[in-house]
Amino acid sequence: MPEITEKSCGAVVVKFEEHRLYTLVVRQNDGHWGFPKGHMENSETEQETALREVKEETGVEIEFIGGFREQTHYSPRKEVYKDVSYFLARPVGGEEKKQKEEIKDMKWLPLVEAAALLTFDNDSSLLRHVIRFIKDNDIEDYLESI
Repeated sequence: MPEITEKSCGAVVVKFEEHRLYTLVVRQNDGHWGFPKGHMENSETEQETALREVKEETGVEIEFIGGFREQTHYSPRKEVYKDVSYFLARPVGGEEKKQKEEIKDMKWLPLVEAAALLTFDNDSSLLRHVIRFIKDNDIEDYLESI
């Protein structure tokens, strides 16, 4: 069993454009594609961390879409166990700009294209949960009306 547990938080950011739902994906400098996320700092809440990390990594300011929180778990290296809490969000401002220290590329992609690009199974599973949540809660209609 890994000896160190790390905690990160992030968001699956979605927007409705041209009658399609898009999500923001990032390519880390180590080459893998996923969603913006990062380590919790000091006494931050999970949502505060997600807000900060998405803004730092992408320049995008977000607003949460209530009712969605999923966790992924993995071991990025020997004896390290990582818990990541993800929220569903929509962009509300900011200026898109990747954080060069961590992000090699970022793209808005239709959900199907994003699913094909994601590197890890846990991110693919997360996106499937997002799609199910959107369908079950008529979030598409909400996003389209904004």
